[in-house]
Amino acid sequence: MNFGIYVEMQNPEQYKKPHAQVYREILEQIEHADKRGFSTFNTLEHHWFEEFSISANPMALYSAAAQHTSNIRFRTCSHVLPLHNPMVFAGQAAVTDILTGGRFEFAVGRGHAWVFPKASIPLEESRGRFVESLEIIEKALEEEVFSYHGKYYDVENVRVVPRPTKKPRIFTGGASNHNYELAGKKGWGVLITPMLPLEHVLGQLDIYRKSCKEHGNTPDIVYVQALYLDDGGERARKEAEPYILQFMKGNVSPAKELPPKEEMIKKDFGFYASGALESLADIPYQKLIDDEYVWVGSPDEIQPKVKKVIEACPDLSEIALLCTYAGMEHWKTIRTQDLFSQQIMPHFQENKEEALVRY
Repeated sequence: MNFGIYVEMQNPEQYKKPHAQVYREILEQIEHADKRGFSTFNTLEHHWFEEFSISANPMALYSAAAQHTSNIRFRTCSHVLPLHNPMVFAGQAAVTDILTGGRFEFAVGRGHAWVFPKASIPLEESRGRFVESLEIIEKALEEEVFSYHGKYYDVENVRVVPRPTKKPRIFTGGASNHNYELAGKKGWGVLITPMLPLEHVLGQLDIYRKSCKEHGNTPDIVYVQALYLDDGGERARKEAEPYILQFMKGNVSPAKELPPKEEMIKKDFGFYASGALESLADIPYQKLIDDEYVWVGSPDEIQPKVKKVIEACPDLSEIALLCTYAGMEHWKTIRTQDLFSQQIMPHFQENKEEALVRY
């Protein structure tokens, strides 16, 4: 079993840090995670909503971190394709692949409904732009010269340079069943977000496995889990409460700028009209722990939870741990990495070289 690190880079007003400090601390956390044997560093691409994330250019972050690390891979969860010119994105992805020594991989997504007004992109264009961008990026990474004729992009004899050392691994995820069907068809991996317990997404994973089987592909599942560790379980649960509650609040904070519900339903964003996302911020802290939205406790308490997820989810290739929270001291993230890598990881990862072989 592989174990990674996931960071959202939330920076709410209540716990605001200088942006440069946030990035310095994240770079130190990546370097430390590499030394402790974590397989991947994961973050998202998100713009304009600081309480949610200030991770506006993950490929630049990876390129910087790669200069101070040796083994850890870098994965975006995910790039919002409708925001990008796909011919330009493909070249940037190739540069990132080169500068990270082939350690770059990424997930693709249509994006949250709230980003499109800020980007001056009509909501109804997001699906079509996503589909065309994805088709172009795949062509650009696989073919020396390509042409494409669609509704939003019309190009002839384009050659993206530089060329990547190899085509990066691709993932997807999110709330749409369509994404899981597409991932199975394409042979991609899927990412389970840190906002939901595993049992909430088992149905979508079944869709993914069925699609993989129909198209002759092997399932590859990455499960992202929020975590807070301390030597003492009671102390961990007491300390973590404000960080966990702010994490949930930050994830739903942009919802206050969503378009009207009628418009979202009409334009293929029904999930955001349902109110399901906003309800996550109202879940009491103890219920978040009891229902395993988050893992909070000592290593001895968390180890069985890791085992439970591994046993409950065939085809699981990695658990990526979110252990950086707004308002929390930097050293506490380092402590969680240390405790997990020293007291939990060895029980599920007997041989580091074997764990990394699929990469």
